[in-house]
Amino acid sequence: MNKAQAAAHIVAGAITTLFDWLADRLEDLAKWAANLVRFLPNRLWRLGSTLVFALMGIITVVPIGVRVLRRGGGRNFQAWLKSRLRQGGIRVVQLLLEILDVAGLPEIFSFIWRILTRATPLTGTEITAAANVLGPLALRYQDIRVAQRGILRLVFAANGGRAFTTFHTVNMPDLGGHQRTNLDILVHELVHVYQYERAGSRYFAEALLAQQEEGYGYGGAEGLGLARDQGKRLRDFNREQQAQIVQDYYTLAHYDRDASVYEPFIEQLRQGKV
Repeated sequence: MNKAQAAAHIVAGAITTLFDWLADRLEDLAKWAANLVRFLPNRLWRLGSTLVFALMGIITVVPIGVRVLRRGGGRNFQAWLKSRLRQGGIRVVQLLLEILDVAGLPEIFSFIWRILTRATPLTGTEITAAANVLGPLALRYQDIRVAQRGILRLVFAANGGRAFTTFHTVNMPDLGGHQRTNLDILVHELVHVYQYERAGSRYFAEALLAQQEEGYGYGGAEGLGLARDQGKRLRDFNREQQAQIVQDYYTLAHYDRDASVYEPFIEQLRQGKV
């Protein structure tokens, strides 16, 4: 191949890459419109449920507060009030996120985010890894993208190279412990996609809250066995603990180690009980 042919080959490759990128963006745009229609009933249902719970909380707060004050005194009342204010704040955030869901924020964000990063579909190997744990029909695998590079270089420089999930996009660095080739990390992040598909954008705030409070730890296999004996379910763990449980189960199963204590919780996951 002479220099002219090599140059032509490079130009042709660049043009093909550009048109592939444009085709992907048009596909994202079409999915945006389709998902607004597809997910609208569930989003409206979640918004209505949150409004009902919020209204019930407002109606009952005064009589319950008076009862707590009479029975427990000022100190118990202060603890109760602090708890109710925290719950109220969480409910307000949930309500705002669910309103934004109805308005199509996840689709708008994903469309812009995938322009600012290099987003590619899941590979067959990645889908198989997730499907072995979550189930072959658990996720809209075709809608999921793994984003790398671009603006994420700045994000990963700030957060220490930790992978994170935004709606249907899993964001992973090129290097380090959270890079894409680490399938256990990818499975962890896909659990967050699973949470999003079933709970809406509120999962994102709940995961951030979990990182600040209980964190990822659940006590390992021993702690999980104790939780099972106490009647705890997967949904009793926070969003990050749920994802960590699934990640650890994937690792144990991958290396043919005993994962029996995890299996009741994984079955609950497959039933959508998150």
